[in-house]
Amino acid sequence: MFKERVKTAAIVLLFVNLIVLTCRLWFGGGLLRDEIADFARGLPFVDKLFPEESISIPREMLSRPRKILVNDGALWIAYYNTDVAFPPIENRTRQIIEGFLRGDATDSKAVTFREWQAALENMSIYVELPIAYTPEMLCSVMGVENDAPPSELSTIKDFVILPSTGETGVFILVRDAYNNDNAYIYQFPKESFSLPAEDLAIYTENNSDYYEPAFSTGVEPEGVDMDPMVLFFDSRPSTVDLLPSNPLESAENGRQVLSSFFKNADTAGRYGEEGTRVFVENYGDAVIYPSGLFEYRAVDEDKGVKIAETYSSYYETVNSAISFAENLWGKVSGHPLSALVSSDLTQAADHIHITMDYYQYGRPVAVRLDGDGSSEPMNHGIEIDIVSGRIVSYRQFFRSYAPEGSSVLNGDFVGALDHFVDYFSLRDDPVISDIYIGYMDRGENESLSACWLADIKGDERVYSYDGEEPESEVAVE
Repeated sequence: MFKERVKTAAIVLLFVNLIVLTCRLWFGGGLLRDEIADFARGLPFVDKLFPEESISIPREMLSRPRKILVNDGALWIAYYNTDVAFPPIENRTRQIIEGFLRGDATDSKAVTFREWQAALENMSIYVELPIAYTPEMLCSVMGVENDAPPSELSTIKDFVILPSTGETGVFILVRDAYNNDNAYIYQFPKESFSLPAEDLAIYTENNSDYYEPAFSTGVEPEGVDMDPMVLFFDSRPSTVDLLPSNPLESAENGRQVLSSFFKNADTAGRYGEEGTRVFVENYGDAVIYPSGLFEYRAVDEDKGVKIAETYSSYYETVNSAISFAENLWGKVSGHPLSALVSSDLTQAADHIHITMDYYQYGRPVAVRLDGDGSSEPMNHGIEIDIVSGRIVSYRQFFRSYAPEGSSVLNGDFVGALDHFVDYFSLRDDPVISDIYIGYMDRGENESLSACWLADIKGDERVYSYDGEEPESEVAVE
């Protein structure tokens, strides 16, 4: 009997060790980590094997492309960073981008923008980053150590990767994010990366959706220009509806937020009317509006909230600002700050303006608060101004979102395009930068359904269209 128990115990121990080793192989950094970890942690015995990790959504997404477009020679297929199949293709393209940033290419030459587009129309992979970066900043964001980053381009936002052939290695084309006339092609040694042309079909097989960049469609709307990479598509997905709430309705949450800006939030002078709370201290003042909008301003540039040293790098200061916003959010919520940096990181390091926007269920939440005389308009979830390592202005529309059922998106891409073209054709030289699916939060308490959003070049606001006609101008203001 004793021997049988020993055998049973030994078998159980071996089985447990096998599970642990397997889980370590799966989740210790391999390709399956992101897709399976959340599921595994929910199992009653496996969750003990995984210590909780601190996940910074804004920092994680800084280095992750927004979307990848694969052209296998016959059709285009798009992968967004929330798609389950996104990590494998992103891992392969990331290696090549990092090689470009390290300076591993052996040859390069200038190309025209038309040549850049022609490369896209052949077998290729297009990689679009979420915002534009200086080459130095992109190296830092992607963890590439290079004292001499690519100097031909001042800003970078997207890449075109051409697969290798029997005779040549991989090519990568890069254009300046602010100047299409400045573009280059770089060639890697044949042995550097494995990306044969036939591999592209792996990422497009069994997919019947339609995708095509604007320049390839031949569509030229009257009175409005479009960025050549505005992506046409035919899907109308089912999306989660969001129920918003205001964390600052709690007086204690408001006090906790104030404590990050004032040495003693309890003694800061306060006054206000109609639910607005105003706080004044020697070095700054803050306002909490009934909607959940919070505003802080320092009385002087050298009196702001210190988050970094004046000699800190641009990257370090941006990271400090993200950490500050995350810590502030942690005072009012037990969930991570689900937001993305939405401003280009191409500014001078001593004066930095950063915007962040909420991100729910894989889609952006645009904010549109009209000024009412006492507050300025708000076009982002978070707006931060930093001078020499100090926050001199901080604005955040504190907002939590809970799922509330689902709905099918109204209208299609073509209908949304027609709507935005009609509306913006009244402007002088308008350029539609992008049309995509997301949410629009105007500070009301009603449930939010997904809608069509449009970005316009040179305009910080995001415009919305809910897919129903006729649409009044008020609905997109």
